[in-house]
Amino acid sequence: MSVLSTLSQNGVVRGAYDRVLSAGYVPRRAFAHYFMNTEGIRSRAHLQNFYSTFFPLTLTDATAHVSLFNKDGSLLAKKDFTVPPYGQLYLEVKDIVGHDVDMEGMIYIDFEPPAIIRKQLKTLPSIQQLTVQTPFWVSYRDPDDNYMYVHSIESFRGKVWGAVWPLKQMMARATPERPKWQSWRLLDVALLDELQVVVMNHSHLPGTTTVSIVDGEGKTKWSQQVTLESRQVARVKVPEAEISAWKQEADPGTVRVALDPILTANGKPYVIMRYGGGPWSLHHG
Repeated sequence: MSVLSTLSQNGVVRGAYDRVLSAGYVPRRAFAHYFMNTEGIRSRAHLQNFYSTFFPLTLTDATAHVSLFNKDGSLLAKKDFTVPPYGQLYLEVKDIVGHDVDMEGMIYIDFEPPAIIRKQLKTLPSIQQLTVQTPFWVSYRDPDDNYMYVHSIESFRGKVWGAVWPLKQMMARATPERPKWQSWRLLDVALLDELQVVVMNHSHLPGTTTVSIVDGEGKTKWSQQVTLESRQVARVKVPEAEISAWKQEADPGTVRVALDPILTANGKPYVIMRYGGGPWSLHHG
């Protein structure tokens, strides 16, 4: 049960929390993405001023707080950007850092509404369960201008903005759910040339997971254990010799990616693969 659900069980706390929310102190979580600026792939973050869509009668600027981390979890750059009403933001590494740099890691964005919008959030339904998220997209472009896009599916779990201090602390420190996970996406071994799995730790706590490639019957064909601190990223490469050996089997069939566990409830990996000598393709989950 979430912190907000627990609070709503107590009448006195619920009344106090309603007053806090009505005053504009609504918790915000920053969605996080994998950001790649290496090996010929260039990432670009795409953010829209969605506050304009929800509150078209109050058109005003909003502030995007962007944090970019290397794969070892160290802060590479932090920068604020102003997004006008109905505006969009497109950010490459040089826009955030100030110059081009070879890197890969985690990017997360907290999109802060102006005070006049925060006070109107109470007009939205289900205010007791209300949190503000910052969904955005990231594109990945290779030297031949092949584009891959993924959308936000998980937020960074170690920090909360916008709420009153006690609630921010409780929500930020909540122990993450870490279930087993297996992709529904089947990969045709006969066409598979390359396979990489990008694992991210969206949690504020360290974690260990096993990355596995399993066959159609759920049997493990290959695995590797990974331990990550908060905000760290690991790009796990399946050896080409392994893939070649699978292709030599009488019935290569299909494989899928599995993690045991994922390090947050929806912290699914990014999968990079190459089919039939073609370009890299990238998908989430």
